[in-house]
Amino acid sequence: MDRSYTSSAKFSGLAWWKESHMNRRKFLAQALGLAGAGVVTWPSAGWGSTIGVPEAPAEPGGRVLVVVFMRGGWDGLNVAVPYGDDAYYGLRPTLAIRPPSEGSATSALDLDGFFGFHPSLSALRDMYQSGQVAIMPAVQYAGASTSHFVGQDIIESAVMPSADTGWLARHLLQSSGNVTGKALSLTDQVPLSLAGLPTPVPAFPDLGSLAMASSTSDRNMLAEVVTRGYAAAPASANPYGAALQGIGGRLLDELAALQVAGQMTPENGAAYPTSGFGRQLRQAASLVKGRAGLELISLNYGGWDTHSGQGGGQADGRMSQLLAVFSDSVNAFFTDLGGDASRVTLLVMSEFGRTAAENGSGGTDHGNATTWMAIGPTVNGGIHLGNGWPGLQPSQLRDGRALAHTIDFRAIYANVLTRCLGATNLSAVLPGYGGGMVDVVI
Repeated sequence: MDRSYTSSAKFSGLAWWKESHMNRRKFLAQALGLAGAGVVTWPSAGWGSTIGVPEAPAEPGGRVLVVVFMRGGWDGLNVAVPYGDDAYYGLRPTLAIRPPSEGSATSALDLDGFFGFHPSLSALRDMYQSGQVAIMPAVQYAGASTSHFVGQDIIESAVMPSADTGWLARHLLQSSGNVTGKALSLTDQVPLSLAGLPTPVPAFPDLGSLAMASSTSDRNMLAEVVTRGYAAAPASANPYGAALQGIGGRLLDELAALQVAGQMTPENGAAYPTSGFGRQLRQAASLVKGRAGLELISLNYGGWDTHSGQGGGQADGRMSQLLAVFSDSVNAFFTDLGGDASRVTLLVMSEFGRTAAENGSGGTDHGNATTWMAIGPTVNGGIHLGNGWPGLQPSQLRDGRALAHTIDFRAIYANVLTRCLGATNLSAVLPGYGGGMVDVVI
């Protein structure tokens, strides 16, 4: 399930390249065709400004937060497996992941003597062992909803009941400078977390698919039409004329720049899975490396609503395959970033977890608390439990059926906003929240 929100001005926040010394029509024609392998390269001055903002390039090298929403409610109990809690195995006779065992491909990968990763998370486990993964196994909020729509809205707005503005949008409204140029969503539509800005954040599911023409003749014709169409002065009677002329005059350059980002070759030997999520993280890495001033990137990874056929530790199981793509993509992402990895934090979340017990269809149903992660060189690696492991005995479960929470998700937001994004007015970004923070980002 992909719960997202529509932007009415999808191109309006795009960053744009500085005017090239090349003939503009020739440049557009080449760039729109991606110019084969490497004819178009990154501009030396970065990606410059967004529409309506002065053109001085942003300062490079700032911290970047990449938010990955696991839509559908992923099963945290089979992500960070509590193999040290005996009740886990009684609740899941066919879906439970076996305790760590040397040489077993279907057993948990030990983390700390109590928790272990699902066996499909081997690449992520290597990152954990190097201190680059912070795991929060029991995250949620009091009185949590088990509706996908309501749950996602609350997590993305960080307000209960949910609001029309997102937590990341409210952060941007509190910041200074080029607001919309600081964020981009690699999704079909603008997610609620970034909704509520005067100029919508751009949203594209695939930067490599933005070509508006395929043949050389059509590209030349398109470049000619757009160049002529926006060459004349705007009508003085139209209050939006100047803005529209600016958007149209830069549109092709902007799309070309994003196309190039979508086709950049991974570096440092990074090998992404050939999947939609792998492609999105590859493009996110290109944006981090090539777009100065970028602070926020939003992605979705769906398919986690595993009511049936979930599978246990076997590699061909439904959840096993999803987790393998996730793990290998994240590992490739940080490998690809090279030196830029030190300024990136990847935050993984979901609207809820699954029931503690498996159901009769080989799956799990909508639950309560679930596993969140913060990943990157600047995280405080390890297991973060808040008030401790809530337990899986019937009396410990919420409503006798689902994992209780020990960390309010807003405590994670408060930490990430402060340490990663430099926020100083948390009450404006997280209204109504008066709790502390979990130190997952250093």
